Amino acid sequence: MRILVISPTPTHPQDAGNRARIHAVLSALKAAGHAIHLCLLLRENPSAGALAAMRAAWDEVVEVPHDRAREARSLGEFNALDDWILPETEAAFAALAAREPGFDLVLVEYVFLSRAFEFFPPGVPRVLDTHDVFAGRAARLAALGLENRFFATTEAEENRGLDRADLVLAIQAEEAAEFAGRTKAAVMTLGHWPASLPSTEHAPEPGGRLRIGYLGSPNPLNTRALSRFLAALDAPALADEGGEMLVAGAASRGLAAGPGLVPLGALPDPAALYRRVDVAVNPHEGGTGLKIKTVEALAHGVPVIGTAEAFAGLPAEHRAHAATDAAETAALARRFVADSDFRADTMLASARMAWTYAQEVRAGWARLASPAALGQALDRPRLLLVTDIPFWHGRLGNHQRIGAMVQAARLELDLDLFFTAPLDEPDRAAAEAALGPRGRVFDVTPGKAAEMPWGLTPFEAQRFDGQVFAALQNHLQAHPPHAMLVEYIRLSYLRLAVEWPKPMTVLDTHDVMSLRARNFAHFGREHFIRITTSEELRILSAFDLVLAIQAEEARWLERLLPNRVLLAPHVVPPMPRARGSGAARPRIGFLGGDSPMNADGLTWLMDQVWPAIVGLGAELHIAGGVCASAPAGREGVVLHGEVADHHAFLAGLDIAVNPVAYGGGLKIKTVEYLAHGLPSVLTAEALFGIQGGADRAYLLAADRGGFIAALAALVENPGLRARMGEAAHAFARRHFAPRALEAPLRNLAALARGVRRPEPEPAPEQVET
Repeated sequence: MRILVISPTPTHPQDAGNRARIHAVLSALKAAGHAIHLCLLLRENPSAGALAAMRAAWDEVVEVPHDRAREARSLGEFNALDDWILPETEAAFAALAAREPGFDLVLVEYVFLSRAFEFFPPGVPRVLDTHDVFAGRAARLAALGLENRFFATTEAEENRGLDRADLVLAIQAEEAAEFAGRTKAAVMTLGHWPASLPSTEHAPEPGGRLRIGYLGSPNPLNTRALSRFLAALDAPALADEGGEMLVAGAASRGLAAGPGLVPLGALPDPAALYRRVDVAVNPHEGGTGLKIKTVEALAHGVPVIGTAEAFAGLPAEHRAHAATDAAETAALARRFVADSDFRADTMLASARMAWTYAQEVRAGWARLASPAALGQALDRPRLLLVTDIPFWHGRLGNHQRIGAMVQAARLELDLDLFFTAPLDEPDRAAAEAALGPRGRVFDVTPGKAAEMPWGLTPFEAQRFDGQVFAALQNHLQAHPPHAMLVEYIRLSYLRLAVEWPKPMTVLDTHDVMSLRARNFAHFGREHFIRITTSEELRILSAFDLVLAIQAEEARWLERLLPNRVLLAPHVVPPMPRARGSGAARPRIGFLGGDSPMNADGLTWLMDQVWPAIVGLGAELHIAGGVCASAPAGREGVVLHGEVADHHAFLAGLDIAVNPVAYGGGLKIKTVEYLAHGLPSVLTAEALFGIQGGADRAYLLAADRGGFIAALAALVENPGLRARMGEAAHAFARRHFAPRALEAPLRNLAALARGVRRPEPEPAPEQVET
């Protein structure tokens, strides 16, 4: 392909994050055999040497004069989208668009140059590399007391620029999710990894001193975070403990050398720092986008410690990669020096993260460089989501499950919603916002009812609604999708509304309902869905694909429905670790709805466990609909009722409990506890479908005595709470991060396009001996 790249930023030298990013993407495209024609706005006045290096690297460099003094800010404190487009810039775009032969792809760097797309004819793929989310960026900086000195615009203006593209590249997954909710363009995550690196062989300190490194430019975000980090670090004490802090780059200006602190000033290249240090730090606070300095250190083979923001977009799991602020980053850096076990863990976790992330970025480069893969990204299948659950409310576990599925699916598929009841305007607007601009919302209006079709099971016949069935039949004829995803087995009768052309039918189980109903019955409770296992399997077998929410159920279903099951795990967005109550009395918490299993579990906890714990000086805080079932007047118990913000409630706890004894299926509240980094005491039922973290990320209680002992240990041992909280947070980031849904939804999109799943390997023949 002949690729035109339009950029306000030079690719050489790679001495800033955005330069390194553009250079890496163009190098990958060039390595794939494509011709790179770089149209460079001379906004940064590159040197003659830099221009010569760019001409040597790319097939052509077109230089466009640019006077920064003429850059407007025409919306008061904000820029209009095209404020930085000057007449000579438009003339250059027009000349490039008129070329013969033309270009096969136009790649624009930054949304404020998206005007370029309007000069090129339909059919030429238009790809926008965003680098950052600009809407709201100025406000985020202002909240930190910093002035925005770069492009600042409104969400409406930024959306207008995004919509000019066919494909929007986000530099990290959280930004991709946001863009997918705001633009009609397809969205893809393409992270950053350096195209090439000089050899970085570590040179140990002769005296055995462990060295911490920081490399940064003098932008206000860097200098603010660095000053807060150094204030908390206590460099003289670090020196006494055998450590030393090396600060390189222009951010080191004004720092005075002293015990434990060595300002290095400008260095010829990053490797000059990274070969000297044992660990790098990034105490970044605020701002947006991928933190290139984090990636750069990892790419040089150096472990990194930093804030959660410093690792946004990376597959981070370890405690060292989730500090809440610069001060906590400093504490972790001191811990790296003093604690050899923590040091070894940090080094291993950083190496694993670097390898995983590098593979992800290279896969992204390959997708962008392949005309076939790029065509698939632009020509997406349409998925019809059929549900009676208002998931956009986000209050209940099933709301959160479907909401997470929608957010992941809209990156790979175009979504339609068929809601099985009339929607009022607020709900319709909320549903449309959840689907994003490429989505469409349909609901059922009263009309002629269909007769019950042949082929329903007794369970389905009981739930059959002729009006909903007829409405879906009409919808499928008017708006045929590539695939139809039905949420919950209670709507499975709608599978028979499908006629020709036949989309792929998919059922999201949430639970294996027959096993759940049997579980309820064992405890004398009646489940709202009653179905036998044989009938449930008959229904599931009528779908082309079945989604399981957790691995244990996926394995069980796969044995019975081979090659027809896809694990689509429940995921939660990245969350900061709970800071705890800060109170003298540890705060134990339980959050739950008004289900029988929650009510029974809470009653058991308050009757059988709490009398043995209250004397230890703890408090029990209960929130959610389960409060209506809570025994009244118990010492040390605080009932909050329904709370507006579940996350705020959980963030104020020191310990969490889930005492449920039955129920089946994945317990969303357990996942939320782990995601908040809460040390928790859990029953086996509360952990159904979750494995691998017992006694490290959570405490498993087999009976009353075990529950009391585990809870008492956490109440009385703050160190145990801290260690288990760290492990819980890492466990959740490993198993329930949004990236866990990326591959399953990509597979679903491929199946919707008609790509066949590979047949399972046949079992080896048994040979008699």
